[in-house]
Amino acid sequence: MARQFLTALSFPQRHQESIVSITNSTPIRQRRKWTILACAAVLACTAVVLATVGSSTFRSKTAQIHFVNNTGALALIGQEVIDGRTRLKFKNISAKDLNGFVLGLANLRQIELDTTTGDRVIVPGEVQDIEIPEPVPTITILAVMYADGSLEGDPVTVAQLRDRRSALKAELKRILGLVVAEAQSRDANTPGAFDRLKSAMSKLPPTVAEGQTPQANALRRAKEDVANLLELMRHRQERNAHLNQRDLIRELKERIERRITGL
Repeated sequence: MARQFLTALSFPQRHQESIVSITNSTPIRQRRKWTILACAAVLACTAVVLATVGSSTFRSKTAQIHFVNNTGALALIGQEVIDGRTRLKFKNISAKDLNGFVLGLANLRQIELDTTTGDRVIVPGEVQDIEIPEPVPTITILAVMYADGSLEGDPVTVAQLRDRRSALKAELKRILGLVVAEAQSRDANTPGAFDRLKSAMSKLPPTVAEGQTPQANALRRAKEDVANLLELMRHRQERNAHLNQRDLIRELKERIERRITGL
């Protein structure tokens, strides 16, 4: 019995010795406490300084970009590199609405922003942000597209844009005819209207040879953009069962018409 009792006390005994040692050394504990607090304060200040330096040095810095502007409608008003990604701010300094522009990068690469896909314009004074997933040593504004359909900029780029937009507009007009027919159909409110439109659109015969030409790419882009709009309409109807399907098709028609006008 006595052995069992001693065995039960064997583990708490070490804890009791520790308590006695600390209790009998109050001045030492206070000195250790102040030393620990002082060290913690120094470490905290050092961490704040390092974090600040690291953030300013490695995370964000002003980009040094060689900039060329071939237009009088757009201005680069902000630039920075964050985590290796270049963020640019462009301002519409013209008196007209813009619906896109083309940027030239190194190695003859281009970035084209076309706001007609989102059914919006860049109004005078508005700022448009662009993010490029890499540092860029040089940026050229090659051309801008106005919402009235006119173009401005480098002659070669403008000619290429005109060809692409002409092919895009022609294909959208063909698709618009299908949408108008569906909107006027007696079956416009029956299930499957969006699927019928998508199927009819996919069966439109190509007007140019298949391939990777600008014109062929424009035709594919027109169908892809309208297909995405059809899915958007479908999701809206699923979320709001009270929406009239014929009205949604008419809304799609009006949106395509606005885009055609801006190309």
